[in-house]
Amino acid sequence: MSRGLMIRKSGPNAISKSAAVAIAVVIIVAGAASFLYLSGMFAPAAGPAAQGPVIVYAAIHEFETDRLLRAFTEETGIEAKYVRMSAGEITAKIKAEAEAGKIEADVVLGGPMIFHEELKRLGLLYKWDTPPENAEQIKSIYHDPDGYWFGFYLGAIGIAVNTPRLEELGLPEPQGWEDLIKPEYKGHLVVADPRASGTAYTVLVTLLSLYGEDKGWDYAKKLWGNAGTITKSGAAPGRLAGTGEYAIGISFGHDILKVKSAGYKVKLIYPKEGTGWEIGGISVLKDAPHLEAAKIFVNWMLGRKAGQLHTDLSFRLSTREDVDAPPGTTPITEINILENYRWKWATENKDQLLSKWESVVLG
Repeated sequence: MSRGLMIRKSGPNAISKSAAVAIAVVIIVAGAASFLYLSGMFAPAAGPAAQGPVIVYAAIHEFETDRLLRAFTEETGIEAKYVRMSAGEITAKIKAEAEAGKIEADVVLGGPMIFHEELKRLGLLYKWDTPPENAEQIKSIYHDPDGYWFGFYLGAIGIAVNTPRLEELGLPEPQGWEDLIKPEYKGHLVVADPRASGTAYTVLVTLLSLYGEDKGWDYAKKLWGNAGTITKSGAAPGRLAGTGEYAIGISFGHDILKVKSAGYKVKLIYPKEGTGWEIGGISVLKDAPHLEAAKIFVNWMLGRKAGQLHTDLSFRLSTREDVDAPPGTTPITEINILENYRWKWATENKDQLLSKWESVVLG
């Protein structure tokens, strides 16, 4: 772990400690070469640094966050620290801090636009009067038009399939949502909890957008009812499918590709019926204790160098057109993205939807 960085895990899930360590080690080794190459792109910036440290609540993987913050400090001289949590945990923590009258962090890094839009709606984000300089080099459709959050990556929900495990079970590969609720898959798939995971909430909104509310809730009950376990982390289902503890996991495609790149026999399938998507955002918290340092960090994250480093580490697609996509990724134009994905409606009605999820799915 980098000196001066603080990490808090997002909570326990069903993945075994040995399997989690194995995946983490292989991912780190796989990404080391690209990081060593890219880290040479960063040199200390001239001039005085803004007063730090910048404190980041990160909804992306610890490995990615650690590398990004180290590169930021190398280039700017500003110390950076972070806490890793799921999107739901971050929201709860910030709300508690606001109620106590003391915001402890400066920046929220990663997580889908639904997540940042909720923080905006709750009055917890800083509004930029003038957008960061690097934001102007990204299409405006990827940013909040009111200037509260900015998108730096794209992603779509996919299905992680462990083909050897399915063969052992004598089951065919699922190709879409309709397959996942078949009785033969019961107990063999894993999906996260939408109350804790932004990924899982994206899955829920996908189903309600695809099928409509009546059929969508019926489907949701069958999908989570088929799950062998429900995790807190949205990335965990892909890892569990990679290790073979479960045959199928539902996660964002980039999280599945990270497991695949680590050498695990997992296949990424995007649902044929259509799938939900995210604009991954970054935002500054209202009353951030280190506002100027936070603004520098956000502008840095929206730049080409940071965008390329993040994409190479995470397998996410960048919102910047001058960032090269990693090998093996599927262009967003080749994925059956839901055009009627109701993310703004889902933001405005999140509390009600999660309450209904509890009653419908958990009883």
